[in-house]
Amino acid sequence: MGQVTISPQDFCDVVSRLHECDVSTLSAETVRHALHDVAAISAWVETMRLSLTRRLQHLSQQSAAVSPSDILASTPGATRADAKRTISRVTTLDLVPQLEVALHNGEVSVAHVDAVTSAFAQLEDHERARVAERGDWIQMVASHSTPDNFARAVRNAVRQLHDDEGLSMLDRQRRRAYLRHWVDRDSGMVCMRGEFDPENGLRIIGRLQNTIEKLFRGYTVDGEVRTPDHLRALSLCAILEDTSSTVSSISSGSSRTEVSVIVDLQTLQSGLHKHSILHTGSDVELPVETVRRMACEAKIVPIVFDSNGVVLDLGRSTRLASKHQRRALEAMYAHCAIPNCHVPVAQCQPHHINYWSMGGATDMKNLVPVCAHHHRCVHEGGWKLEIIGASRGLRVREPGRAAVTVSLPDSVRMRQ
Repeated sequence: MGQVTISPQDFCDVVSRLHECDVSTLSAETVRHALHDVAAISAWVETMRLSLTRRLQHLSQQSAAVSPSDILASTPGATRADAKRTISRVTTLDLVPQLEVALHNGEVSVAHVDAVTSAFAQLEDHERARVAERGDWIQMVASHSTPDNFARAVRNAVRQLHDDEGLSMLDRQRRRAYLRHWVDRDSGMVCMRGEFDPENGLRIIGRLQNTIEKLFRGYTVDGEVRTPDHLRALSLCAILEDTSSTVSSISSGSSRTEVSVIVDLQTLQSGLHKHSILHTGSDVELPVETVRRMACEAKIVPIVFDSNGVVLDLGRSTRLASKHQRRALEAMYAHCAIPNCHVPVAQCQPHHINYWSMGGATDMKNLVPVCAHHHRCVHEGGWKLEIIGASRGLRVREPGRAAVTVSLPDSVRMRQ
């Protein structure tokens, strides 16, 4: 991998600057600069770790006594999982040297490398080689995207790689599904960990989300706001007990789970194309053929976009957004509407720009999805939001800071 970009003198200057600063006296702007320094040091450390790992791999080829995973795991604070992750990163960079160049130049982070590594984990060797042939494209996209957006682009490229539109991958994922449980010795809590193929995983996510909306509208229990993780746990217990008439009504007459899949008509009819839109409201990816089968079994709820890619108003409702309005927001937004927040839209709450208590209507033109943290920032932290024009650009003004505006088309374009 060679020497990292930062010079020894620059490295010493950055460390010295951080060591000498009194954090308790820093302003917001100086904190921002300090975080940039921390990021530079972190990048240097990660790049050096990868270089050392590659050296261990070379030494292991010369002597069986050298075990890269054992040596990496013996590092203070490291685990076997950390060692495996680092070795996987080096393997990815060996396959995509263009990405290594970008990492060396500071154009991308290890999070970008992890996105490719995660995609490679789902592929056979010959399929990885085919993706690696697009190394120049991978470097270009990674250098101009956040890790989350880059991961989505890589998954889309892998999806288009398959001649069967992803069905063979889905079959492999079904065979890898598992669920295990154990009791934590310290807390006495029952713990679970599992992996499910995208189709069944989406059904599980949809069932939990539907139950949360039925039982905990407003995300409160006994008057107290709860975290999404806590609500999911309560919802799973309610589904298993099935003693609530509300939960029973979810499954009455059918065992099917309601999920939303946003897909453009051309993709649904003819398969993937350059500008395909295929989104489940979460990070779950489904093959087109699976979506077609689900469409045959499902009640189709059309969502109509205008020329700007904005969902047309679905009408007025009560104080709480209707199910169809939530679907419309999922069709327009991948994440929380606040700039640089990556909480999935399925975990967000519809927020009234003009407060309901102040006469604001529950219309699409007055609703945006925000995560629980930013919902508190708006209601309790003095943040002001404003939808700008027909294209639904969002202006965010924090107390004491200049307004920031983000446009909706960027959010929609992430799905393409």
